[in-house]
Amino acid sequence: MKLSNSSKLILNIKHIFYNKKVLFSGNIQDSLPEILKTQNSGVHIQKYHFLKYLKNINKKKLFINFLIKKKIIKNYNTIIYFFSKNKKESYFQLKNITSIIKKKSKIFLVGENKSGINSFINLFNKKFNFKKLNYGKKCVIYYTIIKQNNIFILENFYKIHYFNNIKIQFLPGVFGYKKLDEGSKFLISTFSKNTIFNKKILDLCSGSGFLSILLLKFNKTNKITLSDSCLKSIQCCKKNFKINKLKGKFKISDLYLNINKKFDLIISNPPLHDNLKKTFFLLKRIINESIFYLKKKGELRIVINKFFSNSKNLKYIFKKFNILKKNKNFIIYQKFKT
Repeated sequence: MKLSNSSKLILNIKHIFYNKKVLFSGNIQDSLPEILKTQNSGVHIQKYHFLKYLKNINKKKLFINFLIKKKIIKNYNTIIYFFSKNKKESYFQLKNITSIIKKKSKIFLVGENKSGINSFINLFNKKFNFKKLNYGKKCVIYYTIIKQNNIFILENFYKIHYFNNIKIQFLPGVFGYKKLDEGSKFLISTFSKNTIFNKKILDLCSGSGFLSILLLKFNKTNKITLSDSCLKSIQCCKKNFKINKLKGKFKISDLYLNINKKFDLIISNPPLHDNLKKTFFLLKRIINESIFYLKKKGELRIVINKFFSNSKNLKYIFKKFNILKKNKNFIIYQKFKT
């Protein structure tokens, strides 16, 4: 597998890690945790689809949770953290790590220059003295030695939005954190109490659960399964359903991977970026594989930004869809299984 520029930069200083107990975390994009020679390696996964890079790793060394637990991190004295383009998400995760890691442990923070890692260091260095260790044309590595622990309070990181008096909470990195997404609002405008009832619905790439909550507010006879690869998203879905006194099923899944039922309706506001790169791969999978998860006459309904839907990559696919609704920014596409 091709290694990212960040992983290549880590390999340039691989001798540093030979005698270290290393826990990998953050935006893992390749199989470096399987390649880098260390005294002991573990991997903390916050997004389920990262597992596709780690097919050969010892399952006992793989930790899948939206937070790192103290009982896990105590076995490691070094963190290699891969920075993502989302500064608030990285800040959230590093605050968690630095609140429980043992003193005198080292953290290596690596990322692409264009991700904003250099300006992020200035924000985080109010308490932790990160120093530049190595750099290339595209990436940089910072490191620090932990002298004191941070204070991490999960509830302080939730951000609240309201829509039609419905309360929705978000954690950093969950879609819609900055503000409720206009595409999701537009998609929900295509439903009404009279058109959506007693349906089995799959909310794919569910984010905070915003769409599903509104569909259940229309009619509680709907039975909804929410699926997302991001563990923080599933955490927010569960919290938001509890706040709004609703019931649903929650699946941590790389799209349809852990889905084993068929539905009357699949809805999605799909991601069209993978970290810093624009990608249509996920959207194509959502469309192409939906046929196996829809009942006869079942419907796939998705919202796409007009900018993307006009691309050469997608025009051919959308020829097979109905345009249900559109405005100056978004298009709602609809397709039925025959």
